[in-house]
Amino acid sequence: MLAEALRAMYGYNRWATKRVMEVAAQLTPEQWLAPGNAGRGSVRDTLVHLIAAQRRWLAWWDGSLPADQALRSQLNPADHPNLASVRAAWETLDRATQAFVDGLTDADVERVYSTSMPNGTLFRQSLWQMMLHVVNHGTQHRSEVAAMLTGFGHSPGDLDLLGYFRLFSDGKAT
Repeated sequence: MLAEALRAMYGYNRWATKRVMEVAAQLTPEQWLAPGNAGRGSVRDTLVHLIAAQRRWLAWWDGSLPADQALRSQLNPADHPNLASVRAAWETLDRATQAFVDGLTDADVERVYSTSMPNGTLFRQSLWQMMLHVVNHGTQHRSEVAAMLTGFGHSPGDLDLLGYFRLFSDGKAT
């Protein structure tokens, strides 16, 4: 049941991010890079941060990188000058995330991950808690991007979870 709930949350995450990026396509190059009042700076920088954070966590969970390398990995916004580049990075990450999420069982999501942090403390957390954190983190930054888009006259509209569930009763956005 918990694995299925996480699949629904990641479906929402995909849908909402795709929706924000669709609206961001209406921005001028100046608006795309303009400093914002929230998030990580510009629309571009905030979306790159959202992608980098999810990519970091997934690389640890799926074993593609050791925890210390995964959690230190970054994306440079300057390497993503336009929406097409950001969208390509998102789509690659989304496919990898979807493959990981689709394979989860309820036993898998109870697994506890642990690693030593740079300051010497031990980080221990269950997978399901970290996965919910990543979706919640994405919600925060999508909201910041949505506010910036709205300020430019291009609101993405309702991004609420219940709105997603009403649209996709099966929990799967395409």
